[in-house]
Amino acid sequence: QAEQIVRRDVIPGFVAAELIVWLSEHKIIRPGHTTLQELVSEALSTERRRLGGLLAEVLDESAKAALGQLLVRDDTLSQLAALKQDAKDFGWRQMAGEREKRATLKSLHGIAKALLPKLGISQQNLLYYASLANFYTVHDLRHLKAEQTRLYLLCYAWVRYRQLTDNLVDAMAFHMKKLEDESRTGAKQSFVAEQLRRHQETPQV
Repeated sequence: QAEQIVRRDVIPGFVAAELIVWLSEHKIIRPGHTTLQELVSEALSTERRRLGGLLAEVLDESAKAALGQLLVRDDTLSQLAALKQDAKDFGWRQMAGEREKRATLKSLHGIAKALLPKLGISQQNLLYYASLANFYTVHDLRHLKAEQTRLYLLCYAWVRYRQLTDNLVDAMAFHMKKLEDESRTGAKQSFVAEQLRRHQETPQV
């Protein structure tokens, strides 16, 4: 049962709480704290092994290389570190940077889109694994087990690509509204100016 719960959410506290509920519903005596911890720990380890085995099967060498490239340091920043940086505003320069990041992730997003369904990862866990890629430094990720790092990066590529797409859509909407507002203001000012001109040109009786 713990292994099924882990498929939904790998947060240990959630797994323990859900397991206690399940035991209660099935009138099973709740184990001691240590035993419960061991059950949760074993379920998490089993899930890691399951995902590691699946990744080893579905990731080809080109996909592994693409994921590994995120951790390669170029000048001062690795690709991953650059991808983590958020745009400060909707300015054209910032959005050009967002487009570059999205282009960097495009192929990885395609890989993630094809492979993630095969791993049987819930949306909750996908977001959690992606957050770990964001949380860990490049140095940390290099020193985790290879399959673990690849899982985190694959989920991150999926989530970050969608975030960047949303950012660009929001930026376009922002600039469209800005143009509309400026056009409306300009039209109003032109109308007022024209009315004033006509008024001034009209002979006073």
